[in-house]
Amino acid sequence: MSRSVPRSPPDLASDLPDVARVVYAVDLMVALRCTQQLLLRLKQFDDVPSVRSTTRLGDWYGNLLRMGKRHALLFISERSRLPILIPVREANRLRSAFPDAVCQMLAAVGVSAEAIERERLQMSQIALDRTKSRSLLGSLNDFSMLARMHFITSRNDPLERIARDLAETPLILPFDGEHPSMVTRRLFDAE
Repeated sequence: MSRSVPRSPPDLASDLPDVARVVYAVDLMVALRCTQQLLLRLKQFDDVPSVRSTTRLGDWYGNLLRMGKRHALLFISERSRLPILIPVREANRLRSAFPDAVCQMLAAVGVSAEAIERERLQMSQIALDRTKSRSLLGSLNDFSMLARMHFITSRNDPLERIARDLAETPLILPFDGEHPSMVTRRLFDAE
């Protein structure tokens, strides 16, 4: 009478040559998804492969905003719709001006200094790409109109003040009336 000995399945990975084993590296990056108008202003004519942000706030959608003689870059976060405004003269140094503006806005809405520092580290590289979401473009257009209205009523307010006021605007879909600053704090409190 022969006894059958249970055999373990073969380890397939051990049979593969070393070149077949792949290690994936994750680059820390933020994607700025810009309208065609903004991409032309930033002199971005290349069709780069699409990337995803590694930041807590996700991709950022941006457009060129004209308010009389003042021009600005308006960006909103994909996950919280948090707005930031950057003077158009900073467009040439966007890779440093954008993280600075995001960190200032995060501090203004009450995010902790440690969380802000982690978010800034995630923005070590910036990729420019085309917009993908019509919903976010609609939000971007709404914020553009609100910023213009704010400028008409208060011409001397700095861009940071306008952005803080926009961050207190109630959002309908998909946020059930919450404003971007509340959604942002909740995203960072969930750490």
